[in-house]
Amino acid sequence: MGDTSDREEGRLMELLRFLEAVGAESLTSTEDWVFELLKDEQRRYLVLYLSEQETPTPISRVAADVASRCNDTPVSNVTPSEQERVRVRLEQEHLPRLGDYGIISWSYGEDVVDPIPSLLSSDEE
Repeated sequence: MGDTSDREEGRLMELLRFLEAVGAESLTSTEDWVFELLKDEQRRYLVLYLSEQETPTPISRVAADVASRCNDTPVSNVTPSEQERVRVRLEQEHLPRLGDYGIISWSYGEDVVDPIPSLLSSDEE
């Protein structure tokens, strides 16, 4: 469990740097927006998941993964009702919020979610 926590903590630090870079361009007020954005557990796991993807992902798969991470259980153990509850919350709250902050491009009715770009440029990878 320690390795997973360390990896997630490192990934969150990388995401904070990414969000600060986005904020420098799109939000000039304060850095508090980063903490506001990441204070919700589902949204943190959503940002982590999207940053790990390389291609657009169906929202149903995103919802299953976020539910899995929030419940600390394998994706195969996520019930359809849990997945649906998370999907609705993603569509109504989390994805629009990430879109408002310029982290992702999102429109209601889209069946897939684009990944969050990596911090590493192609020369560093």
